[in-house]
Amino acid sequence: MRIISFLLLLTLSIPALAQDSTKRYTFKEFGWTITLPDGFTVMDKAESRKKVEQGKKLIEESNDIVADISALRTLFTATKNTYQYFSSTIEPFDSKKDGDYKLTSKKVKDITFITFKEKMGDAKLDSVSEKATIDGLVFDKYIITVKLKDLTMTMVLMSKLYKGYDFGISYLYLDEKTKEQIEASINGSKFRK
Repeated sequence: MRIISFLLLLTLSIPALAQDSTKRYTFKEFGWTITLPDGFTVMDKAESRKKVEQGKKLIEESNDIVADISALRTLFTATKNTYQYFSSTIEPFDSKKDGDYKLTSKKVKDITFITFKEKMGDAKLDSVSEKATIDGLVFDKYIITVKLKDLTMTMVLMSKLYKGYDFGISYLYLDEKTKEQIEASINGSKFRK
């Protein structure tokens, strides 16, 4: 089940890729090139994996499920500070064994919302689904806004069935400047089609 693309967002494995000095990453087997925003630091593989495991535990506790993350690959996780970050994952997806991609995406949204609702206590949650286009490819975009006393945070999950993978981009921001940085990076990324 594709529920892992947002694990890093709940808590805060880098595969083979090419990087140049401008923080531009090219994932050759997948055909995606992205330049990370200024002020973001790439999280090391061990720390990233630890955070994924912590997120897995939160999801399982909140939803009474067992999450299988064995096939998940984190392309990158970049943090701006403790709470604002940006990541991308891929996981093989075969509709014959994994089911309908749209139904699976709906389950991911439901699980995400339930997890936030349970773990965020008295926070007010709001969510919306929409479409977004990156380099001509249409993604499903799910946005959850979490309002605490003096803090508003927004989590965004973008996903697409692409070249046999459930391809996910997720990010969390607390301010408009960070949102603009991340979205400029995403919107400026390119896919080899």
